[in-house]
Amino acid sequence: MSSTPRLTVTGLKKSFGSNSVLHGIDLAFEPGQFIGLMGPNGAGKSTLIKILAGLYSADEGTIKLDDETVRNLGSRRECGFIHQDLGLIEDMSICENLRLGQQPMKLVGPILNLKREREAAAEAIARVGLDRDVDTPVSALSPGEKTLVAVARTLDRGARILFVDEATSTLPAADSRRLTDALRRTVDDGATVIMVSHKLSEILDDTDRVVVILDGEISTDEPTASLDREGLVERLVAKESEMAVEGEADACEIGEELIALEAACGGRAGPVDLVLRGGEITGLTGLPGSGLHDIGFLVHGSMRPVSGRVRASRKIRRALVPPHRETQGGIPVSSIRENLTLSSLPRWRGFGRLLALGQEGRDAQGMADELNVVPGDAEGPYGVLSGGNKQKVIFGRVLLKEPQVYVLCEPTRGVDIATRMEIYRLIRKLRSKDVAVLVISSDSEDLFSVCDRIGVVDDGTVEELVPAEEMNTQQLEALV
Repeated sequence: MSSTPRLTVTGLKKSFGSNSVLHGIDLAFEPGQFIGLMGPNGAGKSTLIKILAGLYSADEGTIKLDDETVRNLGSRRECGFIHQDLGLIEDMSICENLRLGQQPMKLVGPILNLKREREAAAEAIARVGLDRDVDTPVSALSPGEKTLVAVARTLDRGARILFVDEATSTLPAADSRRLTDALRRTVDDGATVIMVSHKLSEILDDTDRVVVILDGEISTDEPTASLDREGLVERLVAKESEMAVEGEADACEIGEELIALEAACGGRAGPVDLVLRGGEITGLTGLPGSGLHDIGFLVHGSMRPVSGRVRASRKIRRALVPPHRETQGGIPVSSIRENLTLSSLPRWRGFGRLLALGQEGRDAQGMADELNVVPGDAEGPYGVLSGGNKQKVIFGRVLLKEPQVYVLCEPTRGVDIATRMEIYRLIRKLRSKDVAVLVISSDSEDLFSVCDRIGVVDDGTVEELVPAEEMNTQQLEALV
């Protein structure tokens, strides 16, 4: 591979209408650095990445690759971008995904040298520590393995500067570790990796340098070795007037049974026996493919059991934060208000079933303000929000419905540290003898921050629920 080029960004600015997102970004990325890029949702991280990838055009500023001024890096072989949507084709094999768009290797004339293509693919995935038959369909891989395939494909095409945008946000701890180890080996080989992440431990344990963007400006650019957890949190919430503090949830009287799964089977879940009572926050975790999220769909009622049953009163309202906001969450072409109120329209219907639009708008704006959605105008478009702000809107939609049973799948996925603490506060605030909360998450911090009891889902079934105070993170991850 060629030596890694030096990337510099100078005076980069970007606005969307009256909303100024980047106010003049100056950064230099050196070869052989592992850089963590952090900041609150809406701070401008994703906008910066999209400008560099060529998805957006900057209003002002320059991008230089070594001494060459370029419009963007999207077409440069030296640069690669790995987003949450990995861009892999599930029905194709690892080898086919790696070779897609590449010059075919031929024996003679139009005849492909399939053996050589498989050998090249095997070499590519070996570089990132993935030991799999290259004829394996991508659909058969775990989320972490899919991410490694995306990294291998990018490196195989000559990339020496990698931008990794929240690729670990939904990965369990073991898969995240495999990915960051692979990225570290790439850096040790002289490449540059810029990783966007909200996971403090990931940034502190694996990177060499931390860059924090606040309100469209660089607020921190320091060696990681000079920071600890408290110092990094302080920089990330430097402009927050108040930050919610983690703590034990207040005790609450346990109410009556609100919903029960009895040998229920659906999707990859089952048979599942689970009882949710008012006043309790129950947490479930498990590996991808374990049926974890299907249990949430069964409880919510969006999936019907193929056998067994879900027992609940018809009068009980249920609401769901889905695990995958990109495909199961909001409506991009609608406003923030419309996305917030979509599930709760009956509460604003009056005479003749006409909507009380004024009250609906005020309630939606109040929720957007409470969750600190950025930009904060509830009439603004949902589709242009950052991933974390979309997550806030989906969470707000559930809160507005005021159900008796909350099913919260990956509730803090992709949100910044301050918003994470606020969501924990809101979940604890839901506690009452008339409300049951089911938190389903691959992030153990979610479970230990709010749950009364925690269970592990293995092969579709729920293991024994254990009081949260009788377990720690290491014990839970060992069970998973």
